[in-house]
Amino acid sequence: MIIQLFLIPAVILAVVLSLRSRQSLRGQARRKIFAAITVVAGVIAVIFPDLLQVIADFVGVTRGVDLMLYALVLIIIYVIGSTSVRFREQEARLVRLTRELALAEAELHWTQQDPAGRSQSSRRTSRQ
Repeated sequence: MIIQLFLIPAVILAVVLSLRSRQSLRGQARRKIFAAITVVAGVIAVIFPDLLQVIADFVGVTRGVDLMLYALVLIIIYVIGSTSVRFREQEARLVRLTRELALAEAELHWTQQDPAGRSQSSRRTSRQ
């Protein structure tokens, strides 16, 4: 079947593309192009349902619905992988931000202490 020659590389490509970093401009452009192609293909499939069957016959799939199912599986694989990458990147940013905040608070705390090791606020309360 011809569809197998398309599906195996397509699955591998969907996984590889979804697991790449999302911060680059190239990655952002790729996602936008992929989304536009998906929308256009969906609109064409709705307007011309027989075209889907013609393509399915050409690639060796029994029904056009099966071809659409294969395409949706590829899209789901891509979305799950890219969501996972995005979650890991956000988690790394949150960890980095938390560390920077903790260091900034510690530095502020140490700069507010006098040479005797007491903080200025505790020194004020002991004089009163």
